[in-house]
Amino acid sequence: MRDNIIVVRNIDDYYQNVNDNILKESVVVYCRVSSKGQIDNNSLPKQQSDGIRYFSNSKIKYNTIIVFREEGKSGDDYNVESIVERELLQIVLSKIDKGYIKHFWIMDESRLSRNLEVSYIIQNRLIENDVNFYIGHSKKDINDLSQTMVFKVISLFNEFENLQKFQKCLWGKIESVKKGKHFGGKYPFGFKKGKDGRYDINKEQKKYVLDIFNMFSNGKSLNDIIIYLNEQNVKPPKSNCTVWNDGTLRNMLRSQLYIGKQKWEIRTLKGKSKEYCRSKNKLIVIEQTLPKIVSDDLYYNVQKKLETQQSKIQSKIKVKYNYLLNHLMYCGNCGNKLKVRNNPKQNIKLYWCNYVEKSFRDYNNELIECGREYNKSINVDVTDTLVWNELLLTFKNSYIIKEEFKKKYLSKIYDERKRPKTQIEKYNQLIKTHQSQIRKLKNSRIELFERKIELEMTDSTYIRLERNLNTKINKLNEKISDTTIEIQNINKSIQWYDWFEDFETHYNTIKNYKTIDERKSFINKFVEKIDVNYDHISKTHTLNIYFKIGIVKDKRERLEKYVFDIKSGKKLSTISTINSNKISRIINKEKKQNTSLQTYSTVTDLFQNTSLYTKNSNVNSVKQINVSFDLIITSSKLTKTSHYNSYQQKLYRLIKFLKEERNIGYRRISNILFEKGFRSIRTNSVLENNYIYSIYKKGKIREDRINRSFETKINNTHYSISNL
Repeated sequence: MRDNIIVVRNIDDYYQNVNDNILKESVVVYCRVSSKGQIDNNSLPKQQSDGIRYFSNSKIKYNTIIVFREEGKSGDDYNVESIVERELLQIVLSKIDKGYIKHFWIMDESRLSRNLEVSYIIQNRLIENDVNFYIGHSKKDINDLSQTMVFKVISLFNEFENLQKFQKCLWGKIESVKKGKHFGGKYPFGFKKGKDGRYDINKEQKKYVLDIFNMFSNGKSLNDIIIYLNEQNVKPPKSNCTVWNDGTLRNMLRSQLYIGKQKWEIRTLKGKSKEYCRSKNKLIVIEQTLPKIVSDDLYYNVQKKLETQQSKIQSKIKVKYNYLLNHLMYCGNCGNKLKVRNNPKQNIKLYWCNYVEKSFRDYNNELIECGREYNKSINVDVTDTLVWNELLLTFKNSYIIKEEFKKKYLSKIYDERKRPKTQIEKYNQLIKTHQSQIRKLKNSRIELFERKIELEMTDSTYIRLERNLNTKINKLNEKISDTTIEIQNINKSIQWYDWFEDFETHYNTIKNYKTIDERKSFINKFVEKIDVNYDHISKTHTLNIYFKIGIVKDKRERLEKYVFDIKSGKKLSTISTINSNKISRIINKEKKQNTSLQTYSTVTDLFQNTSLYTKNSNVNSVKQINVSFDLIITSSKLTKTSHYNSYQQKLYRLIKFLKEERNIGYRRISNILFEKGFRSIRTNSVLENNYIYSIYKKGKIREDRINRSFETKINNTHYSISNL
């Protein structure tokens, strides 16, 4: 035979025996089988001999026949970057692109690929590089429309046949797993193949499994365990590893296999991820019960130690920047979690969608197309400020929040007043006890006086003892008085409690949170996530804030007197038409103003940052700088801000709350205040509806007057510099 034949089984064979010069004068035979078990069969030799025979009997001029043998490689191996994952076919395709291969033979279409998309891509590569393509016993005219159609139909049939084989094999494995058999592959460390393919304990490996768990439970490190296993010449679970590593040990220590629990998540869609199959309800979950090697107590003790160890590692990781909302921000277009781009030197601080980075790994086109043409980044400070203010406003105006707060703080009072009759009986019994003690003390005082008359004690002793008796009697009388007041309060039912005043205090405390951790903790209680959308027409952003409970515009309906029904509101609050750049400039301007007010504590400090400061001046030596100006401060809070006493202030706040928050009329407010025991401060008379109106209107006028704001002005500024 005149042919010079080179057989390539792997990359090393190729680089040792083939170069580009040889390849230019050669023809290529490509052979493939899917599994290792098929290598020993007659399929590969037959493909090889058929390809060599075809070129030997042809009139094609060549020096060498190069046979590429892909042994145990699947034909369904689509890769978005390299088209296929088969190493030898990758080499062939790259050399075709460079023009080194002009004659290419395969036995049938399925040897090239079982995926229609891959077959079509490879065919286009052959057309673009003018390659002669041979299938079986004939040359394929890949430019001929009818042959191309036949090729596509055959490829489609091969793909369908491959899917049928996959489904048949998959459901066979699922049935086996349901019967308690192994799914496939190597058995886990500590187990072996038992009867009918079920799990059985490997007694030799069981000893080392127990040693691993016991050593770690007793405080040994993973490195200590690795040294022990290597000294015992114990082979790790993976056959391609020669030594143990801490990752393998951690996986074993976390695995529930050793307490008899095995959970399989089987994908029923070929080539799709578990997450995708789960979203399409195409993931089958099967739980198996296996023989136990480790006790539950030992296993869960090890889990606690692993968690403690992990928390220590996490605590050592230092976070360079802490952000308020980065864990809640999502792209409204593709649903991707937003990242933060922070560059203090360039003054960049943005939430942005990293779709471009993720798209390189999106082999199955599962991600929704996104990027700059769909969504724009948004300023971090602007977003944080808007979301924080929106949450505060929603929190303050929510009836659900107020009702929960009221129940929390009134529960103690309700509990105390739950059984008023029983409490009154106890108080009456207590009063009787105190009165009995007083009578005894008075009798003792009479006896004391008699002893003094009979000269059985001195005057000083009598005075001292009498004083002690009187003190005790007075204390008991005070207790009787306090108890009587308590009885009166109980008879008047529950005392009025201004819970709204406490709510205002609670709200102001939250509003004044300064640290990110404080604000983040509060936000996490209420906010589920935040979607960011961008409108290219108006060039503005929209924030959709999703709350965990329906507190957005919730309602309160009156059922009867003092009885209300709270209706849940929406879980979505929208902030629209956000001009991020404009708001960012406003925030930065306010920050600068606040910084200047805080920094310039004296006039000297102020001028250190201006051109008048000597370091910035052209004057070599300055003896003195004289500055004069008129500072005009107008304020409404210098006088007449506190002529209300505490009772008047409480009365006004209560009337304001009932009027503005509850929308109650003046006549009803008068009745409520009368029932709660409120009277006028000067005459102690009933607060009629006209008095209620007067208190409310005058109080509002007073508030507006006190809360007026005026602009501070600096006029007639003059300065002079005296040189040395």
